[in-house]
Amino acid sequence: MSLLSQAAPLCLFAFLYLAARGLASVFEDPYVLVQDYYYVSENFSWPSASTWMALNDTLGGELHTLRPWAAVCYIDDPLYDPAECQTVLSNYTNDYAREEIASALLWANWESCGYNNGCALNHSNPQTVLGETCHQGTTPPYGFAISSAQDASIIVKWAAAHNVKLTIKNTGHDYLGRSSGPSSLQILTHKLKGTVYVPDFVPQGSSAAPVPALKISAGSQAEEIHAIAEANNVMALLGTCLTVGTAGGFIQGGGNSRLSPTYGMTVDNLLEVEIVTADGVVRTINAAQDSDLFWAVRGGGAGSWGIIVSITIAALPPDAISSSSLTIGPDVTRDLHTLGIGFLALLGKHQNQIINAGIATTLSFNEDTYSLTFFWPARHVAVSLLYPFFDELCALSSDYAILSNDTKEFMYPSFANAAVEHVGPAVEAYYSYGGSTELASRLVPQSMLENPESIDRVAEAIWEGLQIATAPLEDYPAGTSKPQISLTIFGDMPAATRHRVNETGANPGSYHATWHVLYSGSWTTGANRNKYHTLSRAVYNAVGPLTALGITSSYQNEGSAWETNWQEAFFGYKYDRLLQIKQKYDPTNFFTTYKGVGSESELRSAAYSCYEAYQEA
Repeated sequence: MSLLSQAAPLCLFAFLYLAARGLASVFEDPYVLVQDYYYVSENFSWPSASTWMALNDTLGGELHTLRPWAAVCYIDDPLYDPAECQTVLSNYTNDYAREEIASALLWANWESCGYNNGCALNHSNPQTVLGETCHQGTTPPYGFAISSAQDASIIVKWAAAHNVKLTIKNTGHDYLGRSSGPSSLQILTHKLKGTVYVPDFVPQGSSAAPVPALKISAGSQAEEIHAIAEANNVMALLGTCLTVGTAGGFIQGGGNSRLSPTYGMTVDNLLEVEIVTADGVVRTINAAQDSDLFWAVRGGGAGSWGIIVSITIAALPPDAISSSSLTIGPDVTRDLHTLGIGFLALLGKHQNQIINAGIATTLSFNEDTYSLTFFWPARHVAVSLLYPFFDELCALSSDYAILSNDTKEFMYPSFANAAVEHVGPAVEAYYSYGGSTELASRLVPQSMLENPESIDRVAEAIWEGLQIATAPLEDYPAGTSKPQISLTIFGDMPAATRHRVNETGANPGSYHATWHVLYSGSWTTGANRNKYHTLSRAVYNAVGPLTALGITSSYQNEGSAWETNWQEAFFGYKYDRLLQIKQKYDPTNFFTTYKGVGSESELRSAAYSCYEAYQEA
């Protein structure tokens, strides 16, 4: 059964209003704009109510005033409504439900403007809230769901003329908080649905030979795209999370997939993009038209280049999927520190050979349990390639016990089947939707896994990072709601397209990497200001030991908003060229996101004041 059917009906709650109908003409506490209580540059201006009303008329009355989704559950809020609140409570931790709500993000910390300045519920047990204020937080005051490229063009021209910051939201599946922002106008692309199979696609203006392709509207999600691909007997190179909007931040960050070791990142398979740029022009960009912008959009960062309306990606030949899933337990009577580093080094010893053969790896690492999965297109690789690793692991049976083993060639009939029925739901269960989540990551280059000495240093640094991330948990007594800290190591980097590193604007660190090391912290409401700050900093500081080894690249879609040398971490040596292209197509820096290309001069603007509030927590 599709996960889409699990969400309760939500069509009545897609937008929340300050007034019963239409636009509110006055903002009153707690509905104030951000300039009333945070630093704002001197040139900040906000259109009058009559100007907004005129825009609403232009848009056919479809401009909406936004309030946080959970406002209807705050008993002291003017919008409190027991019946509507029940719908919120029933769906609060459901990602499909949250993605249908214009004012909701997947993680509540990015809805808040600093510590305790949002409108969250306790994600582990959502209940009505008495005696607290539902703050506007990062929720934009106004929003509009576009239904065409022409809609996007109208909005861009209006916003540029009135000096209004745009915030682009697709699903809200963003770990850097880029899908919302105070004192901005939200452009919702999530309603742009539809995927079409094109058996003989030729990019506009190109003389290239026709290839099978999938044209994907901006709001289409992975599960929906898989269904179209499966129906046409082709394969789509998508991520593992079924609810991600593929044509949004996913491809603008590069787009990692379980198939990337065999086929590269999604941007390596991107053929064309329909985008509305800062001048309001609807452009169809590809290798033959506006090729420099096409290069930049393919990995140069979400929200920096325009509003993407649709993309076209190559449709790959169908293939069955082979998989091997192991649960491994170290001998808990011995030193888990030594055994943990030893296991990381063992996997690191074999990892380059494994990924270069086209096999993706995922390791969920806890001190007392290691969950390891291998995943690959069945017709490309034989399971025997994993035998050297298996043999060495079995030879260490006195150190590590194999608690479970599910290994099978041709395990799934197709990538779509594997993603929708098996891998996707497992990934979905991992996330704490409605809670607070922060990530920090490092991309470990192949060169660091080529000799025993450097492999050991990397393994030790990863272990040390886990100790840093989990240290704050000691302050939570037994029986309290503890945050969840996790370490996941992905071996799903684009080994097959490493030689094409300069053909896209994606981080060169992604192409050079074998491992993507990811630390994650999740918590719910209740942490005091000091604990909140300590947890947040611990997750970011966890990558410090790897940084000390000179490993500085980070996958921006799963990175930290607190990166200091973010140009190097997220973009590497490509940043200067990306900035030149940005200045060509967006000379006024109209489209910016926090720590995106060209944002240096904007980081203290009204739209980003909440990031400062976080750091002051």
